[in-house]
Amino acid sequence: MIPIIPYLQLDSLGEYQDKIVDLYRADSALNQTIPASIRKSTEWLLRLVNCYYSNKIEGNPTHPKELLRTQEQTSTTSSPSAPVLELLKHLEVQINSKKGLVDKGRVTSQEYIKGLHRDFYSGLPEEYLRVKDSEGKIACDESGGEILVVPGEYRTRDVQVGMHIPPSSGELARYMSWVEDVYKLDKIFGLSPVAAAAGLHHRLAWVHPFQDGNGRTIRLITDCYMRNAGFGGYGLWSITRGFGRNTEAYYKALSAADKSNSGSDGRGILSEKGLVNFTKYFIDTALDQVNFFTELLEPRKLGVRIDYYFELRAKGGLPGSNGEELPLLKITARDIYRLLLEKGSMSRSSICQHLAKGEQTLRPIFKQMEKEGFINAPPKQDVTLLLSAASVEFLFPHIW
Repeated sequence: MIPIIPYLQLDSLGEYQDKIVDLYRADSALNQTIPASIRKSTEWLLRLVNCYYSNKIEGNPTHPKELLRTQEQTSTTSSPSAPVLELLKHLEVQINSKKGLVDKGRVTSQEYIKGLHRDFYSGLPEEYLRVKDSEGKIACDESGGEILVVPGEYRTRDVQVGMHIPPSSGELARYMSWVEDVYKLDKIFGLSPVAAAAGLHHRLAWVHPFQDGNGRTIRLITDCYMRNAGFGGYGLWSITRGFGRNTEAYYKALSAADKSNSGSDGRGILSEKGLVNFTKYFIDTALDQVNFFTELLEPRKLGVRIDYYFELRAKGGLPGSNGEELPLLKITARDIYRLLLEKGSMSRSSICQHLAKGEQTLRPIFKQMEKEGFINAPPKQDVTLLLSAASVEFLFPHIW
């Protein structure tokens, strides 16, 4: 038996039990508010946000603008830069994990955890597999050979992370079997999944199962866990953004939970006070993020920003994401965008009918909107709303 408290019982959280209730309520309200027409695009945007903040925590400050530019450059054969490639792999793992939604009983399975780590590292150049020490130098083994990450495999060496010394490599199998069992969501009920998510996040970081890439893998696991913990709106908001907005607070909360039991601090070998502190930090961060995205995505305010954006585009008053001058865009584009936001995907003829415009009049506007990424309008199919890279920061201020 592992002598560690996996997660807090709710009575240890006091008034924070009410905050968990508030979190579920806020998530439910957000989930019901967002129109289906923009949900996929918003979830796509949140994956970019996760990429940015999760990799920023690990020292890769590549801005999402670079990622957006890379995705728009479909006509070029040049390879993305190394930092952008890292974000692209992270984005790919998020997309694949969402497509292959795992049932709640398998979210913490060793197979799934190893799979996320393997998917992230597989296909990356060897330079990403080289482990670096605390000074940023390439780490070597006793014989002078480079220490490499093996995608999807637990570390075979003992490590030290700052002041923290994780369990020895020989004990990893036992610890990870414990993780797989005690955090199974099909055995955790009521409000407890949130406390369990916080416990899982810290305990996995404390175990440090992989030679490198633990932080990003653990945050991906946390996202999967929260989606399966009854948060229907998760994906429209993300706790990872909160971690990355204040990295110092994130590491401080993790470090406090790393401390050993002083003898009168709970039942396990780790500080129960530290776990209480981290769990409260986790809940506060989650609430802050769901409230931020509720405000950001509130339909009336979003509608005002949409109107203002397209009015400026009609007057030639906005630059693009690269600072270039954007071409004029007729104000009718606003009406098309608002209509698709309200009604969802529609045929060209239906849009023309709603706006009382001829298809010949709207054809060049459809073409320009598709070129700029506002819509997807394949021949003989419905027109679908998208989020344009040029408009993201205007329509969703402070999201990065």
